[in-house]
Amino acid sequence: MWGCDYGPMAGGWWGGFFPGNLLSLLIWGLALFLIVYVVIRIFRSQTQASQGPFRDRSDSEAILKARFAKGEISREEFVKMRQILSQP
Repeated sequence: MWGCDYGPMAGGWWGGFFPGNLLSLLIWGLALFLIVYVVIRIFRSQTQASQGPFRDRSDSEAILKARFAKGEISREEFVKMRQILSQP
């Protein structure tokens, strides 16, 4: 009791890992948030990269259909370009 270093201010209750003040708790919370944020960004970029070519192809087909609907290209050009886009 007297003379021992186990208490909230000495960090004894948490084994010294969290010193027991609010500033260090906020710093650890910020570090944890940054780690989670970076991991989420990495996984999100990997999943978007895997969907990239399919999305590009569908966007290209939408543009091609819009150009055909506006009359900018003929039916033959439309069919030819659509065949080119459908190739892997």
